[in-house]
Amino acid sequence: MRWYLWPCLTFLLLGAVLVAAQTSVPGASFNVLPQTRDAAQQIIGDSILNGKAYEYDAHLADLIGPRLTGSSNYMRAVEWTEQQFKELGLANVHTEDWTIPATWEPEGPASGRIIEPVAHPLHIYSVGWSPSTPPGGVQGEVVYVPSFLPEALDSQKAQLKGKIALVDSASYGEKYSIASVYEGFGRLHSFSPTAILTTGIAGGGESVIAAGLGGTVSSVPEAQVGREDSLLIKRLLEQGHVIVQFSMANTIGKDVKVPNVIAEIRGSEFPNEVVIVGAHLDSWLPGTGAQDNGTGVASVLEAARAIQALHRAPRRTIRFMLFGGEEEGLLGSVAYVRQHLAELPTIDAVLVTDSGSEPAKGWYLMGREDEKGAIVAMKPLLAGLGADGVSSDNGFIFQSDHSPFDVLGVPSLVLWNDMDKYMPLHHKAGDTFDSVVEKDLAQGAAVVAVTAYAIADSKDPFAAHLSRAEMQSILQKAALLDGYNYLKSVGMLP
Repeated sequence: MRWYLWPCLTFLLLGAVLVAAQTSVPGASFNVLPQTRDAAQQIIGDSILNGKAYEYDAHLADLIGPRLTGSSNYMRAVEWTEQQFKELGLANVHTEDWTIPATWEPEGPASGRIIEPVAHPLHIYSVGWSPSTPPGGVQGEVVYVPSFLPEALDSQKAQLKGKIALVDSASYGEKYSIASVYEGFGRLHSFSPTAILTTGIAGGGESVIAAGLGGTVSSVPEAQVGREDSLLIKRLLEQGHVIVQFSMANTIGKDVKVPNVIAEIRGSEFPNEVVIVGAHLDSWLPGTGAQDNGTGVASVLEAARAIQALHRAPRRTIRFMLFGGEEEGLLGSVAYVRQHLAELPTIDAVLVTDSGSEPAKGWYLMGREDEKGAIVAMKPLLAGLGADGVSSDNGFIFQSDHSPFDVLGVPSLVLWNDMDKYMPLHHKAGDTFDSVVEKDLAQGAAVVAVTAYAIADSKDPFAAHLSRAEMQSILQKAALLDGYNYLKSVGMLP
């Protein structure tokens, strides 16, 4: 039934494009030319009917699996995606290496239990980039950390030394930031606890990130327990002391070269001007990274396939990029920007997809209101796909690979999807291929392809490049400047 309906759906979509394309956009400096509209119709039809995004994601998730940065699975994914670009006939297919201070991979599941005042097993996972525990594990008295405010932490300094610190969401406070959380953990580490326990989600599930930014190994073992375990420990602490024991073994590699994967469709008129279409190739545990970010990788590959199949190169070069190290702090994209700073003025726009396979609604502007005119001009191409919306929400500005470009004033867009199904799967065992809906992924991939082509084929630039000062002004108005300053101070932004 689903495939029987595809031709009818495509006919309606193309009809909507033809009708809507007659509408002019008064005052827009960015224009979609008639030949671009014709090409867009072909891209949409081909991508919806013949697209391979679902097939690409299935291979990544089921046949390669979780892709921790620098792991053997990640390297297999690099080889496979590079081969896909070559088979599509793209130009300049290659990898560019950057170095991560440490790679990390668990050798097996962690184990842990409450020893006193009662015996109780823990639902426990190693936090990413935590060292192994000593042989036999760690054992010690638990001290709860109620607040990450500096004065509150300092008051517990003597109490925490040599103990196991327990941290939960309440520890961060109601109005926390990236800076306050990581500075709090840094302060906590300086007090020399034996280990740190963080708190995960309900049901004993995992939802963790790396112990620190930048791919560096924590100074003490860090593990995460389920929310119910954490609440039990806190209740027991109200009655007296609590002793826990846990163990885990992790494999650590030092100063490992990690590749980004790059391929191009060369521009026919302005080959030295570039539109980047990107996603991160690495993923997290314990799922297989089908949603985060197999769907993004699949969309980039599908955009390359659909545009290449058109046999009509756009005016500008489209550069397809798959970054590593996103989960550890945007490492691959930051490294690329640093290595190519002199080329940033030639980048017309950066498009990133990193929010799962729910239907695309349009694009996030990330605070760049000056980009709206170009999106309005593309509305006739996107309306038939139900993806002509624009969101000014910039809450994700530091959370994916557009960020190092964005903060330096390069125009960027992030695919806007609903995330109500995505977030319960994010960094959890449920992030597997069975959660991906084929028609929704096909729609999102078509949106990525047609938007990238329209921008690359325009005679006009997508939007202006802003100065660093102008970008900082935008961040300040959005109350995000402190986060930017912190990430820049620790080397996580260019």
